[in-house]
Amino acid sequence: MKRRDFIKLSSAAGVAGVVGSRLDAAANPLYAQQAAGFDLHPFIKAHPEAVFIYLTDIKEKTDKKGIYDASYKLASEMFVSTSGGKGYSNSTKIASKPNWTCAPQDKEDPLASLGIDTDLNFVEGYLSGVKAKGPQQVYIRESACPNQWEPLGYADMAKRNNFDLKNLTGQDPWDLGDDIIYKVVDGVVFKEVAYMAPITALDAFHVNLAKFKTHGMGVTGAIKNLQGTCARRFSSFCGGYADIFRQFDKKYHPYWQPNYLAKVKELQTQHIEAGYPRWNEKMDKPPFNSGFWMEQWAQRMCDAYSGIPIKTAGISVIEGIYGRDGDGFQFGPHNGKAMDYMCNNTIFGIDPFRLDIIAHWLAGHEPGNFGLFHIGIERGLSDVLDPFDIPIYLWKNGKAKKIKLDKLTRTPLVTYYNQKAGEDRFHLCNEPFDYKSWKSTGKIAINDEPSIKAIGTDSENHIVMDMNVPQKGDVYVDILNSQGELVWRMHANDLEPGNHQVVWDGFCQPGMYNAYVKGMGWDAERQMVIYA
Repeated sequence: MKRRDFIKLSSAAGVAGVVGSRLDAAANPLYAQQAAGFDLHPFIKAHPEAVFIYLTDIKEKTDKKGIYDASYKLASEMFVSTSGGKGYSNSTKIASKPNWTCAPQDKEDPLASLGIDTDLNFVEGYLSGVKAKGPQQVYIRESACPNQWEPLGYADMAKRNNFDLKNLTGQDPWDLGDDIIYKVVDGVVFKEVAYMAPITALDAFHVNLAKFKTHGMGVTGAIKNLQGTCARRFSSFCGGYADIFRQFDKKYHPYWQPNYLAKVKELQTQHIEAGYPRWNEKMDKPPFNSGFWMEQWAQRMCDAYSGIPIKTAGISVIEGIYGRDGDGFQFGPHNGKAMDYMCNNTIFGIDPFRLDIIAHWLAGHEPGNFGLFHIGIERGLSDVLDPFDIPIYLWKNGKAKKIKLDKLTRTPLVTYYNQKAGEDRFHLCNEPFDYKSWKSTGKIAINDEPSIKAIGTDSENHIVMDMNVPQKGDVYVDILNSQGELVWRMHANDLEPGNHQVVWDGFCQPGMYNAYVKGMGWDAERQMVIYA
């Protein structure tokens, strides 16, 4: 039987296996036993291995009320009120972290920067929904660009809801007293990490509100968002691998491992030998060696992540009502600019690694190609790599329905992550990864087999295909209908080997099609079923 790709042209997903729950929330002895409290929905709490998808039908990213209402509804379903001392006390601090990074404003197009941050209305609606379940102390913490909170409306939003939004990165951490919490992690880069309170506090429940967009690290999801919970200097992961012992005040030095640069280089060398995809690529700007830079970022991220009790006292959410491609900010492949897409899928669950694996897959990437996920497993922070090994549930009206991952609509979002030679600056990291071999041998298999497969649709509903070319040369792609008639052809001269993205811009109607890719002495085929 031929392998087939099933591509859906609308945002609705097929579902199977209804799972409902009427269980009471379990008691948590770590928190004060008071009469009134709150907790995660019992089904979510009972399934930390699962990733949940919440589909919406928002038409425009400017629909403030629609986005607020959708996120408020989601939070009111994800959390339950408790009594009799069960769950978390209502005196628990809600320590939230949206992805509110530096979003430069375009005076000619004020809406151009919306996709950079977790949507303001989503954050307000979600945290208001949590607050309505009982806890009243809501804190918002973000290390990046507090000078933009006023012009972007974040400060006003926090004020009208009585959310505690405080700039804790304008000063060195030792000048902030109890507003900073230190935790020993003994990691590869950090010995000890400073977090902005109440992040990591024993009386806090963490709400991680990430954004579905691309960045230099791939898809900026739940894990990277936690980078911004760290205090001044501690959160500067993205500045390359410059020696902090030369750049930072000496008071910071004891918090870093004295030999961290040498250790990062040692680990990068080991991971190149282990076959980590794209781990020895170069960048087109300093610090040039993209693999080394990414090794440093991933290790530092894992250090900071290890100190946050997000899986034991928290929940992670990736707002994907609209997503963004490009560099995570303004720049991208569309005449030099990034683009936002109405994705209408919000991803949530207890395990940030599992969320991010699914987020990468939904964005058209192959998770096995990202070193962070391998390093997370190596360091005992994760136990899964194959997205199809993660249980997926569609969340609707407070109930979960189990679905197959490949029934969900993917929205290809290109990134500039570890660009290969000859590859477009903004690209998909969707080269095939042999999960079966990796799971059976523990080793990464190098794939040089020709292949072609459909991965989703672009913003204009054109079919997007992933093509692996084993050797340099002229390449043809043919699309034949069910009668064997040629309906579309693409020819690329002197194409470099590796993975490439093909957009079938001639699609006309649903049906069964055969896709063929041919080179000098090699070919591959794949069957596609396109349905509306």
